Amino acid sequence: MAARPLLLSLHGGAGALFGVLLFVVLFSGAWSLGHDDLREWLRAPAQAGGEALALERLLERAGEEGVDIGDATLLLPAPGHAAFSVCDARLDCRLDLDPASGRVLPPMPALDLLLNLHKSLFVGFPGRVLVSLFGVSLLLLCLAGVLLHSRRWRDLRRWRRDRGLRLALFDLHGLIGIWGLPWLLLFGFTGALSGLGALGTLLLAPVAYPQEPNRVFVELMGPPPPTAEGRPLASRIDLDRLLAGDAVRAPGFVAQRLSLSHAGDVAGSVEIAGIQRGLPSTANFERHRYRLADGALLDERSSAQRGFWLRAFIAVQPLHFAQYQWLGPGWSAALRGLHLAMGLGACLLCASGLYLWLQRRASAPDARVLLLQRLSEGFCAGLVAAAALLLLGLQLAPSELLAGPWPGRLFLVLWAAAGLAALLLPGDWPLARGLLGVAGLACLAAAVAHLAPWLMRGRLPALGPDLTLILCGALLIRHAWMQARAAAPPAHPRVTGDHHA
Repeated sequence: MAARPLLLSLHGGAGALFGVLLFVVLFSGAWSLGHDDLREWLRAPAQAGGEALALERLLERAGEEGVDIGDATLLLPAPGHAAFSVCDARLDCRLDLDPASGRVLPPMPALDLLLNLHKSLFVGFPGRVLVSLFGVSLLLLCLAGVLLHSRRWRDLRRWRRDRGLRLALFDLHGLIGIWGLPWLLLFGFTGALSGLGALGTLLLAPVAYPQEPNRVFVELMGPPPPTAEGRPLASRIDLDRLLAGDAVRAPGFVAQRLSLSHAGDVAGSVEIAGIQRGLPSTANFERHRYRLADGALLDERSSAQRGFWLRAFIAVQPLHFAQYQWLGPGWSAALRGLHLAMGLGACLLCASGLYLWLQRRASAPDARVLLLQRLSEGFCAGLVAAAALLLLGLQLAPSELLAGPWPGRLFLVLWAAAGLAALLLPGDWPLARGLLGVAGLACLAAAVAHLAPWLMRGRLPALGPDLTLILCGALLIRHAWMQARAAAPPAHPRVTGDHHA
């Protein structure tokens, strides 16, 4: 068999086999990139602005709300995360406070659904490994696609939008694949390493330390905090003063969270975790531990102290999740926006590939083609529609209802209903374009619902989420309209004026 037909079979077959779930992974990944921005997008205008309270006062407010602050992790306000959050050691946040007033902010667990979907497909560590395998499939699809387009470098700027939907999507598929190739390879490679690296660590731990496998995690993450001595702590250092002193001692270090351990004990300690400018790492590996009693430095750990390969592995997470704060605020915002744009482009690449594969077989579809078409309509278009309606519902709902389970349940019900409708409705039912049209209208309505109260107060919010929603809504509506136009029967010659047709 010649090389090109083999590559075509590999590219199309792998896309058909993994395309639906790959779209789910890519779409939920794009959602994950905007997760913190969406959380701030849902905050009411009255909750913005003001000078932050002292950390000790915010801790008092958390204690008044019944949260255990003796052993807690505190997420500090930062760009994209304006709230002061009190979490447990696993970063499961129990309470969000307005840093300016100490007021309790309603939690929004529904936003975490797609984030958890991307991390583990709701099935824990096995799901994390499975998601990583889709990173491998994305790499294979990209490499096969590049080899297929190796003879079409002259077409890198060609996009024939006036010759039908199929040809327009064919050109768009190639444009995204070629121009977005560096980011697609980054998504696939870092995504594969994220879960498979963790699996490899678990499997190799008994080999490296047969008598004590858990030691590998101590070597990787550092030793646990000092144990409590059972004696009460009379007074402790002020946390704001400790943060200020740490900033002077370690210039270029940006604190992101504080972890209190045995805060009421004489052996209590606090760990300041964050990022170091110029070092691609995360707060899991850049940490300074101080004694609470007198503020003495107990331990300091950084990925800069590790070997080359371990540093490369540590850099995977910030590169995959667009955590570019280590480059500085200017570069971080620009690259994060580009990262999100490429993530949405990857979703479009996957969806257009599925559409083209199905269209090539539309004249004589077999059972697998019909099944893939229904799965694509229900679980891909349905996911987009359910996510858009979720954002609209969260924007319109009273703040008291945001903390409840109903928004998340509504999202899951809508997504499941779209999947069932695709499997049960007749094959000629225009389900996909209906779902995409609804998704587009919901995106536009959500942006308007967010902008209206800000503008009525004479203020302007951060426009990134709204502009993204408006652009996505317009594109979804346009695509639904183009699908309807492509499916319409040809007009009668007397209507078109072409009497020679």
